[in-house]
Amino acid sequence: MNWRVIKLNGDRFFNPDFDIFINREVESFSLSQHTHDFIEISYVEEGNGYHYVEDQMIPIKRGDLFVIPIGTSHVFRPTSQDNPLVIYNCIFRTSMLEQLRSVVREPSILHSLFYGSQPSAVKWLQFQDKFDKFLTVMQGMYREFLKKEAQYEFLMMGQLIQVLAMLQRYECDGSLVSTPTNKMDDAIQYINDHYAANLTVQQVSERSFMSPSHFQRLFKKTTGVTFMTYLQNFRIQRCCELLKSTEMTIQEAANQVGYQDMKFFHELFRKKTGVTPREYRRNSPDMDYKLASM
Repeated sequence: MNWRVIKLNGDRFFNPDFDIFINREVESFSLSQHTHDFIEISYVEEGNGYHYVEDQMIPIKRGDLFVIPIGTSHVFRPTSQDNPLVIYNCIFRTSMLEQLRSVVREPSILHSLFYGSQPSAVKWLQFQDKFDKFLTVMQGMYREFLKKEAQYEFLMMGQLIQVLAMLQRYECDGSLVSTPTNKMDDAIQYINDHYAANLTVQQVSERSFMSPSHFQRLFKKTTGVTFMTYLQNFRIQRCCELLKSTEMTIQEAANQVGYQDMKFFHELFRKKTGVTPREYRRNSPDMDYKLASM
């Protein structure tokens, strides 16, 4: 099924005379998966959750940094409304790419993302900031943007260049990953492809040639959550898209993603999103274009 993917226009965020924007957002289930006509650098400051990138569901935690180019669809989701997921979103116009050529040199992942003229297998970049080096720069950039004191534009430009230069430095030591990699990729992809079926730990573990107990230990180590929590989050995310993009009834949408027990579904949906399915559908047109979110 083709899920609804909206496109965000940078004109909604940028000042006419400045090509960089940054915010600090507490993520929710409001925004749809989207593409944009600008480049985005996102940093997880606080919490845990998931980053849906294209057809992947990537567990995220504090210190994760992503570079999302034009044409790659994505959205951030918290594990639940009770566990805040706080993200710095720094975006900049493609008009800056010519200025950044001296910083983003080839061959590199960044150069491929920013300047690649041919379709590439690399759709995004991911990095784990273990020592808060990127966090310090992102916090400084955000303060400059909020205060807008004299010459703040030049300081923000310098901070953006610093982030890009650091990313290229870390690429040399193999710290960057352009796709989620772990030993359970096949099992996770199978879940993503068959989430609406009556999946069980027994079934997926047998397919992965592991005992259920060993599979569950590795699964939680890899994703940060249990098999059931992962499956529930994936189903609720897909249900959100159905409620926004189709005229299915709530029961039809629930059945489509694998839930037949409507009482359980309603309780789970509210636990994950903070609202009922009916409230979510009623508010979604306004939520999709919420200016504060990325």
